[in-house]
Amino acid sequence: MRLERFHAATLSIYPLLLIVLAMITQHPLYLTALLVVTCLALRTAGGAKTFIKTMRYTWPILLIILLINVLISKNGATVLYDGPRIPVFGALRITLEATLFGLIMVLRLLIVLAACSLYLAWLPPDRALGLMAKWAGRSAVVAMLTARLIPYLTEQAKSVGEVMQTRGVRFQEGSTRQRLQKHGRMLNVLLISSLEGSWQVAEAMEARGFGSRHRSSYTREKWQRNDLLAGVAMFVAVLAMLVLAGAGAVAYEFYPHLTPLLAAGSITWVGALALALLLAIPPALVQRRKN
Repeated sequence: MRLERFHAATLSIYPLLLIVLAMITQHPLYLTALLVVTCLALRTAGGAKTFIKTMRYTWPILLIILLINVLISKNGATVLYDGPRIPVFGALRITLEATLFGLIMVLRLLIVLAACSLYLAWLPPDRALGLMAKWAGRSAVVAMLTARLIPYLTEQAKSVGEVMQTRGVRFQEGSTRQRLQKHGRMLNVLLISSLEGSWQVAEAMEARGFGSRHRSSYTREKWQRNDLLAGVAMFVAVLAMLVLAGAGAVAYEFYPHLTPLLAAGSITWVGALALALLLAIPPALVQRRKN
């Protein structure tokens, strides 16, 4: 696996950095550059499918955010439509500035969703919890047990339900009260099974000496050359963002008039291009074949 050549901290910091940078600036050029880089990173590790699945459920939320901003915000000097009074929203006044501001909010949310999909694709749960265990071992154990609980109960509920059906229990038949009573008996069995399972887990943890000595690890995360290269690229990207912010190249105002895209001169698009190239280095390292 190409991702095994990276430390878990590197794989977790990169998506977080994309989200932080998207929150810092609202300049359309920089946000577009961040979205392009994030989509490129998704393509390198197969996270694009997860992002597309996420979008199937979240696109209505994005549309609602855009519509609410357009209908509620009355700011902006460039009026696109001045219509009648609508209950709750008041006088309908759609401006170019409010529309573009809503689109920028949607663009930001897209970057956040893409970065979260990237995190899920790049970092498996066991590596993420293993990284967390270095600083909060007991909390990591609780998180692991909690994450394991849901699929365990789902599997147990399916097994218990099948056994009860072979004994003549029909969950979908009878009145509402009778069906609740049938499901209640199944919940009692699940509760007893869960208590027995927790007792076995506690015995296994005690047999392995949990909490008696310093924590040991079956696998160890190692810092490698790829982590150094990705870390340098991310550090320089943050440094470049701070310099550009100091020069006013990443600032953008929507009200009352839209700021020109290149208000700070050529440093704006040069900075956006440089930022995109720097942030494209970690995905490129992931994509690179091992020599």
